[in-house]
Amino acid sequence: MHRLFLTAGIVVSVLALIFFSHCLKDADGNTDIEIKPAPIHEVDIRIAESYPEQVFVYVKGGLPDGCTSLKDITMEKDGNIINITVTVQRPKDAICIQVYSFFEETVNLGSNFIRGQNYIVNVNGTIAEFTYPL
Repeated sequence: MHRLFLTAGIVVSVLALIFFSHCLKDADGNTDIEIKPAPIHEVDIRIAESYPEQVFVYVKGGLPDGCTSLKDITMEKDGNIINITVTVQRPKDAICIQVYSFFEETVNLGSNFIRGQNYIVNVNGTIAEFTYPL
């Protein structure tokens, strides 16, 4: 009888661990990673003198401590508004060196724009505007 309760307790414990570990995972399946929007310090639009002209967005953002790194950059275009989301990641509850550093990235928006039109670029809430050349 004692073995039956012990076996049942072990099975319930294992199932609980599997269930709760699954609930604590982020979108990539990591359990100990915190992902959040990057602090953005500078956004600059650059148009390359090529044919057709290529539009690039220079992004300078912050890494709040020594454990934080750049995770991902995604872009969505909706009419004349371009939303760029930049995320950073760090281990949860990590004790890290408290040194603020920066990253710099360039995002190619391509050349699929209408000449003479104004466009708004939103990078994590920091706004920049440009007019596609005539």
